[in-house]
Amino acid sequence: MAASGAACARATKLIAAGRYAQAREAAGTALDAEGPEPALFLVLARAHMAEDDDDHDDDAERVFRRALDVFPDHLDLLAGYAELCRRSDPLDRPGRHGRGPVLLERLRELAPDSPHPGRADAPGSLLATASAKGPSAARVQRHDVVQALTTAASPEAAGEEARQRAALAPYDLRLAVLDASLTALARPGRAPLRFLARRRPEYLLVVQSVVAALVVARFALEGFPSWIPFAVAVLADLPLLALRLLLRGARARGGERASGVVDVEPGAAEPSLPAVPRRPRREPALVGAGAAVLLGAVATTSVLAYVEYTAYPRYEAVAPDSFRGMARMDVGSPAVGDPRRRVEASFSHVYTGGSGDGSDLAVTVSIGDFHDATRSLVEEGGAVLSSTPGVTPLTGRMADAGAYGGWMRCDRYTEDLTGTPKAICFWTDKGSMGLVTFKASADMAQADVEQLARMTRQSVLRPVS
Repeated sequence: MAASGAACARATKLIAAGRYAQAREAAGTALDAEGPEPALFLVLARAHMAEDDDDHDDDAERVFRRALDVFPDHLDLLAGYAELCRRSDPLDRPGRHGRGPVLLERLRELAPDSPHPGRADAPGSLLATASAKGPSAARVQRHDVVQALTTAASPEAAGEEARQRAALAPYDLRLAVLDASLTALARPGRAPLRFLARRRPEYLLVVQSVVAALVVARFALEGFPSWIPFAVAVLADLPLLALRLLLRGARARGGERASGVVDVEPGAAEPSLPAVPRRPRREPALVGAGAAVLLGAVATTSVLAYVEYTAYPRYEAVAPDSFRGMARMDVGSPAVGDPRRRVEASFSHVYTGGSGDGSDLAVTVSIGDFHDATRSLVEEGGAVLSSTPGVTPLTGRMADAGAYGGWMRCDRYTEDLTGTPKAICFWTDKGSMGLVTFKASADMAQADVEQLARMTRQSVLRPVS
């Protein structure tokens, strides 16, 4: 009995230190050596339940069933098995979950005045604490580091205190990880990482707010580089990445050190580090506030950018009856275009009666929603002209589109049939597109060709608010 009691104490200590596999090995070895013992069965089941894993829960159930075959009325075993069953997922393990009430009823029959049924059904029972999913190893590490840095007089003092406590309990994984973490953080030049470890939520709030301001500035300020918010976010994450890597390495070193300790005295005192409390509401509140600010900025600017992108200038047709001394001859009255192509109206006019350059002018215009128009649409005009039968392309270039904005290109060509030299100018903006052709001899300067195209465009169209 003394040997089994010592084995139980050692396995319990290993569970407290987070060394569940070694706890199972110690309990299993004692069972093989000493024979069936309820306390050993119970601690072996606890070591499985502490893993918080479906497969280990299955192993824990097998341990309980094996133990109850030998000790069918043992209250502690019944209570432990009842709690395991009660906490099983009713969808994933319906059979096990359904056995929980039966076991509780059996407990009440065997010991109606015993506290075992209440403890098994209580959320704070010993087995519940062992089997419930606790904070992650990373969060435990961060909590311990923050507490040590906050309460100690200096980082060096915090590291020395952790070193002494780890030496007194070399089997304790949590103390070993804290020692390794503070040793790494106390090195020269790592004050920023220590500050970040203590003020991570505040840092994230500031970074998210700055990135949100840059996102808004990118939309509001003309010419503001679009890559700056992304670059700032990446650069601001580098210190966080460095801290994560440092703490991850400390966890690995602490785990290796603690797992190398084999002997754990049954009477050793429990480690003095307090339990990790629930995450304070302040931390998720700060991080959530920063995320809300950033998401709000991204959503707002995205909506405004889309509205700006889909917006287009409105025009109305105002072609004059005469232009530069030439009379207008209607080719067709303004007509509603194809709604599927977002063309609201189109018209064509010819002005005749003049002679020389700029005469025999023809203009064709479409107005509507062309918010996705691009410069390349106009640049391709020269390629279209080169494939047009009956003309010989000469020269062409992009031109100033004038007061209405957009893009314009003017090309020269010769009608093969008549030998008449002409110019053709294409333009488009987000609310209109069109072309104008007229006579243009070699003596007519290219600047004059472009100016006449701009005048024609502004004469046949008028912006509408």
